[in-house]
Amino acid sequence: MLRWIIITLSLWMMAVPAMARQSLPLDTGYAKISLVSDHDTVAPGQSFTVALRLEFDENWYTYWRNAGDSGEAVRIAWTLPEGVSAGPIQWPAPKIKTVGPIVSYAMAGDVWLPVEITVDENFDVSQSFSVNAHAYFLVCYDICVPEDGALSLPMGFGDPELNTNNAGQIQKAVDKIPQLGSAKGSAQMKAGTLLIDIVSGDTNLVDAQIFPHENPILLHSDPITQSEAKRGVRFKATPGYGWDAGIPPTSFDATLLNADGSAEIVSIATNRAVDIGTIIPNDSEVSTYGLENVGLLGKGLWSAVFGAFLGGLILNLMPCVFPIISLKALSLAKTAHGERRDIRRAGWAYTAGVLLSFAVFALLLIGLKAAGASVGWGFQLQSPWLVGGLALLLFAIGLNLLGVFEIGGRFQNIGSGVVKGGGRLSSFLTGVLAVIVATPCTAPFMAGAVGYALTSSAGVSMAVFLTLGLGFALPFLLLAYAPGLLARLPKPGPWMETFRQVLAFPMFAAAIWLVWVLSLQSGADGVAKLLLGALLLAFALWLFRKGSGLAKILGVVALLASIALPLSTKAPDSTTGETAINAGVWSAEAVAMAQTEERPIFVDFTAAWCVTCKVNERLVLKTKKAADLFERTDTKFLIADWTNKDDGIAAELARFGRAGVPLYLVYMPGSDTPKILPQMLSYDILKEALE
Repeated sequence: MLRWIIITLSLWMMAVPAMARQSLPLDTGYAKISLVSDHDTVAPGQSFTVALRLEFDENWYTYWRNAGDSGEAVRIAWTLPEGVSAGPIQWPAPKIKTVGPIVSYAMAGDVWLPVEITVDENFDVSQSFSVNAHAYFLVCYDICVPEDGALSLPMGFGDPELNTNNAGQIQKAVDKIPQLGSAKGSAQMKAGTLLIDIVSGDTNLVDAQIFPHENPILLHSDPITQSEAKRGVRFKATPGYGWDAGIPPTSFDATLLNADGSAEIVSIATNRAVDIGTIIPNDSEVSTYGLENVGLLGKGLWSAVFGAFLGGLILNLMPCVFPIISLKALSLAKTAHGERRDIRRAGWAYTAGVLLSFAVFALLLIGLKAAGASVGWGFQLQSPWLVGGLALLLFAIGLNLLGVFEIGGRFQNIGSGVVKGGGRLSSFLTGVLAVIVATPCTAPFMAGAVGYALTSSAGVSMAVFLTLGLGFALPFLLLAYAPGLLARLPKPGPWMETFRQVLAFPMFAAAIWLVWVLSLQSGADGVAKLLLGALLLAFALWLFRKGSGLAKILGVVALLASIALPLSTKAPDSTTGETAINAGVWSAEAVAMAQTEERPIFVDFTAAWCVTCKVNERLVLKTKKAADLFERTDTKFLIADWTNKDDGIAAELARFGRAGVPLYLVYMPGSDTPKILPQMLSYDILKEALE
């Protein structure tokens, strides 16, 4: 018996050098850890690789070198003999882990973390040699458990000899470690947004993910959007606390994980810029819903131009434009039986006002986008002061239509030209005002066209917006060249004064709507300022009618005060107001959390100033039938309210090729790709999407 014991021990001792230079595995409860060497024996002056291997149970994970919003990176404390040193951990590319609003960078499954160990050439080979390490890490799933374990790996000295069992696995792990590549990057702050530009001549960076190696660079839980450029890509993110002091790091490293699974490290400088060229649109993200359904053009520039033209035509029928369009109708009624040349000039003046306004609007959008701002169609109505000023203007136009006041003298054409009509200046101003009040509406075919324009070059953007303006102005321009239709209109007479007064009430209705929008943007204080401004405006008009010099001076003071009050209105820190829909607040994290519940998700991108949105709410979304449908299908309803500026919502709209609201998305269980519903909803469309 003793003989067999001796033989067994001898065989075990003989096997030790070939036992895969690997420490005994340590089971921490949710993971097994061990040290693994690619060599059995090493010589002085040699470097070899030891990997910390972490084998996680299903669904459990640990954290990368930058843990993200929460967590802690794996740490290794080495205990090595004098003359032996350990390099840094070589990190593979991480994966994004989202838990509610928390975004972390994680590693799961069978994780290998290689470390290069170097033996000094003067190392005394007569002493024993072991690689000792103490690993500290978090293991997370439903909960996070701090774990640690001491590991020891004995090594032998002699001629360098690879371990055939481990060398191949460690080499595979090393091959997956991102290395510094040809890509170069720069980071700059613009308008509160962190812009990271990357150029690379070797790698296609489209749909790549970026992972800074340091934590304070950006906010991981906020959306990180990507735009493709001629020579690279641009990431837009919310800056992290590392930028708060206004002194950014001179540079930082980041890992780029490409769509094909390859990864590389890029060094990003903050004191210089790299040239990525012109930002170009991603046609796969441009929505052309409607065009495709009716079998018209495909995606791209011509689709956007055609969609803009159709959208401009339909925009004349949208409710937000009706008050101003009615003014043009009054102008046509007055001049229908006049000189054909004057009518045509007025038609072209109206068209010029529309086109010039769309051009200015496009230039503003292009400039703000270039400065890094997140803006889109209807962005000006996100400014409470402009909403208040427009409400006062429509209120004043209504009073003028009722005959409460007339502006005499040389200011007659300028002050009342819009509301009286008949001349080229009045037609031009009507076109300008029509564009201003048209932007709360998004007609069918417009969303994809505007979204395409805002992700394209300045020239393409301008072409799309001018085509949109041409479609908007065309009906009245054609009427100016249709004498047969104009001849059918009744001749001027007493009825026209009544018609003019009737048109005052749509103006008042539009002003009331703007007051309601302002109430959601700035609360009761904003409404109080606007109403006080209306009072001062009425007082100023009354003083002007008195005619005396002192009354006119006081009238000017009152008029200026009435204008200043809306200009002083600001949005509060958070959006006010309630919705009648039983809904949650949209965020990317809210969508991700709802998807884990395996239930349909309906996302409503809306705004208080979006008339199309409110029509859809009144006719479809807020009806009992829709409520029953949401309850029957167990649909999670999320609202993305863009009434006030929100860069996260703007980024999400841009991700789907949109530049304005409404946008309706339906996520079905098991699918990460949402279905985009039409801008004009019906119950049947909603029912078909959810059932």
